[in-house]
Amino acid sequence: MEFKHDVQGHKFLTMVEGGEAHLLYRRKGDVYDLYATEVPPEARGKNVADQLVREALKTAKQENAQVIATCPYVKKWFEKHPEEKSILKH
Repeated sequence: MEFKHDVQGHKFLTMVEGGEAHLLYRRKGDVYDLYATEVPPEARGKNVADQLVREALKTAKQENAQVIATCPYVKKWFEKHPEEKSILKH
């Protein structure tokens, strides 16, 4: 699966069965506010959203940025992956 960072569109995305899957964000200085995740029904249950979050975190780490988890999926993701919580803005 190939992921793209659409800087102008403020999203991380990939094409999957059923169309585009994406993680939307708002950028505020050195902070990514991850506020919405959408995966087409045909591609759900295939770890697409998980991989989108990982792609966003990889980019944030490369930029020494922090993350705000506004999206309910992203909040739950961090609960399942406490080892990544150091990137969260408090």
